[in-house]
Amino acid sequence: MKRFIVVLSALLSIYGSSLACTSAIITAQRSSEGVPLLWKHRDSSFSNTRVDYIEGGKYAYTAIVPNTSRARYGMMAGINEVGVASISTSTRALPVATPEEFEACTRPLVKASIYRLSLQECGSVDEFEELLKTTKRKRGFKGNIGMADASGAVAYFEIWDIGYRRYNTNEMADGFDVRSNFSHAAVSPKRGASERRYNLIMQEMKAHNGNFTPQQLINYSRSYNSCKYGDVLATDKRYYCSNHTVPRHSSVASIVLVCDKENPRMLVTNGHPVSSVAVPVYVKAKYNIPKCVKGDAMRLLSEEFRALAYTKTERKGYIILNKEVVRKVLAIKQPTIDFPKVMPQNIKAFNADIDKKFAKYEKRVRKVLKRFK
Repeated sequence: MKRFIVVLSALLSIYGSSLACTSAIITAQRSSEGVPLLWKHRDSSFSNTRVDYIEGGKYAYTAIVPNTSRARYGMMAGINEVGVASISTSTRALPVATPEEFEACTRPLVKASIYRLSLQECGSVDEFEELLKTTKRKRGFKGNIGMADASGAVAYFEIWDIGYRRYNTNEMADGFDVRSNFSHAAVSPKRGASERRYNLIMQEMKAHNGNFTPQQLINYSRSYNSCKYGDVLATDKRYYCSNHTVPRHSSVASIVLVCDKENPRMLVTNGHPVSSVAVPVYVKAKYNIPKCVKGDAMRLLSEEFRALAYTKTERKGYIILNKEVVRKVLAIKQPTIDFPKVMPQNIKAFNADIDKKFAKYEKRVRKVLKRFK
């Protein structure tokens, strides 16, 4: 337990937080890979990230981390070397202990990012739950954390400062579960605008027959479908409420984590999914990661796209969507990139080919964006 009691700066909790994400977890029975899948569409005001391999704890892991010298202290979504994966979304209205209740709880206080500890110190979903049982968080802490491991255990944990509630996905008839930015354990029935995205993904996943593939989950991050308006790109409305669709002006990444003990891996975009390419990254490859997601290339292209595709208005929650920009970029053919279940033997050559394909795609996107500047 001593390794959990780490005092770090408050900045680390910012790195680990999520502004308003959409996520889903899929059981092994509904997964094309035969092991659990975790999907996170990341929305955040903090977009300066990279995909990297992090060592220094009980387990090494690969994750989306801050693109700073303190990357090892932050984690937005990732998977470790034994196939344990973790995602998170922000939430509201969960219980908060009173000062007296918090002080009466004698469990040690953990000031490190609990998201990072979920990968660095946990070899299973049950070990993560044990971490929650034996520690407490800063008073007022709230979050939804999705966890899965290679044994097939999958669960959402709705967490507050001295408590939590676990929801086992294997107990759900559909074989999947979804979270946006509210919790079922909330003390208030109000769910906010994020319920629209929750309902949308629930509706689309329930309509799907068969197993879910990693690429299919990434495609949810590129779809402008909505429950209220249908395909937003097909409407003639000038304004578009940013909480009706999964991709939004704040979208900065999409990641699918594959909880394979022998070959833990991810399919990831480090940028707005509409202007990005989903590329494979293998934990066993360690620091051998495609440069387009380990460096700035994909992220910087994404920033250019977001600046042209979205314009904020004075009306809270409403964005002017340049639909022609989005349509033109979506029409660009995505490069064909294999996602083998076993890490390619020549991973450096595999990654180099990915970077070459992304560079060609990047040129096509920039050519389209140039027309709208």
